[in-house]
Amino acid sequence: METHFAYISLTIVAVLFTGIYFQIMQLTSTVNYVRQNFKNNNRFDLREVQLKMMNQQQILAIEARDHLYSSTLIEDPSVVTNKAVLFTNKSVLDFNCQALINGDNNEMSRYIKGFENHKINKTLDVKTRFSNITANCTHFVTHRGYITDALTKEEKQFPIAFSILIHEEVKQVETLLRAIYRPQNLYCIHVDRKSTAAFYEEILAISSCFDNVFLTSQRFDVKWGTMSVLEPEIECMKDLWNKRVSWKYFINLTGQEFPLRTNFELVKILRAYNGANDISATLRLANKERWSNAGPAPHNIRPSKGAVHIAASRGYVDYLLHDQRAKDLLEWTRKTDVPDETFFSTLNSNSHLNVPGSYNGNYLANPIHTYTSSLTRYKQWRFAGHEDLCKGKFVRNICILGVGDLPVLAKSEMLFANKFFLDFQPLALECMEELVYNRTRDEYLGSIHFNDTLYTQQDFVINQIR
Repeated sequence: METHFAYISLTIVAVLFTGIYFQIMQLTSTVNYVRQNFKNNNRFDLREVQLKMMNQQQILAIEARDHLYSSTLIEDPSVVTNKAVLFTNKSVLDFNCQALINGDNNEMSRYIKGFENHKINKTLDVKTRFSNITANCTHFVTHRGYITDALTKEEKQFPIAFSILIHEEVKQVETLLRAIYRPQNLYCIHVDRKSTAAFYEEILAISSCFDNVFLTSQRFDVKWGTMSVLEPEIECMKDLWNKRVSWKYFINLTGQEFPLRTNFELVKILRAYNGANDISATLRLANKERWSNAGPAPHNIRPSKGAVHIAASRGYVDYLLHDQRAKDLLEWTRKTDVPDETFFSTLNSNSHLNVPGSYNGNYLANPIHTYTSSLTRYKQWRFAGHEDLCKGKFVRNICILGVGDLPVLAKSEMLFANKFFLDFQPLALECMEELVYNRTRDEYLGSIHFNDTLYTQQDFVINQIR
C-alpha cells in the first residue's frame, strides 16, 4: 500500500515539474522574442507576445467566448491569429462610460461635480513628454496601444489619407492619432506656425515613430476667414498625392475632433459612397457678400457655400491639384472672404466641370432646400430654440462637447465629432476612445456588424458624376 501511495505521489510531482518546466521554456521563448525585437528595433504587436504565452486550447476558448453571439466559431486552431483574440477590453478608470452613454444621470452628476472641483492638469511633466517617451519607438507604440495591423483584408485594400490641422494640446492630438491610426493609411499633420517650438518638437517626435505619419513640408499662420485656413489642407493634399500609397479617399480633421466610426466602418462607408464626395453645399444660405469683391467666378462657375469638413475621393483631389479650372477657381477664391467655406463646396457642385464624384443633382437649385446632405461631422451650432442640443457649453457659437452629449454621439451616423476641449469634461473624450476601441474589437471578432445602407442612399451618392 505504501509503495502504491509513493508511486502516485512521485507521479504527481513529476507531472507538476513537467508543467513548470514547459511554462519556463515558453516564458523563456517569449522573453527572447521580445528581447530580440527590441535589439533589432523592430515594431511588433504586444498582442503577439500574449499569444505566445497561450496554448491553442486557451485561444479557442477565447474565440468561442467572443463569438458566442455570432454564428461563427473558430474550429481550426491553425487559422487563429493574434489579431483575432487579443484585444483587451478598454475601460476608463473611476467612471462608468457605458452608464454615461446610456444617459445615467447619477453617473453624469457624479462626474460633473468632481470635474468642477478638480480641474485637470494640462501640462506635461518631464517623464510624460512625448519627446522623451518616443525615444524608444517600439515601446511607445506598444505601450500607448496603437493598432499596428490592418485587421482585415478590406481595410488593407482601402487606405485612407488624412490631414490633421493642429496648434496646441499634444495629449489630445496624440489621442486622436491613436484612435484613427492604421499602418495602411497616411497621416499628414500641419502644425500652425504660431504654435510653440516645444509643441512642434513633441509632434515631430511622435510622427518620427511611424513611416506613414509626417508633417507638412510648409507651415502656415492660420487665421480664421482667410486663405490660411485653406492653404494647409491643399499643402497636405499635395504631400499625400506624392506618397507611394494609392489611397482611396481624403478626410480632413483638426486636433479637436474625434472619430465616431471605427476604421472598418469608415472603409465600409467610403466604399458605399462609391466615389462620391461628401461635401456640403448651399445656395439659399450662402453669404454672397463674401464674393462681392472678387468679380464673377471663372469658367461659368456658380459659387456655393459649404463646410470645410470633407470626405473627398482620390479623383476629386487629383482634379483639385492638377486641372487648370480648379487652379483658376482657387485663385478667384483668394479674393473672397472665408474662402475655405467656398472652394471645396463650389468645386463639388458645378456639374459642367465634370469633377469626379461631384454632385449632379437638382437639390441646390430648389429654393426650398438649404444644404445638401453631409455626414462628415457631428457639430452643433447655437441657433435660436436649439440650444438644448448642446449638453456641454458654447464657445463662439459652437458646442464644446461634454459627457452629456455622449448618448447622442454614440448613436450618431456621422463620421467625426467636432469639437472637444481638453480642459472641459475630458472624460467625454476618454469615453469616446473607449467606445471606438471596443467597437473595433467587437467588429473584428464578429460580435457586431455594420449596416451601410444609409450611406448608399445619400442624395450625393445617387446623383454623382462618374
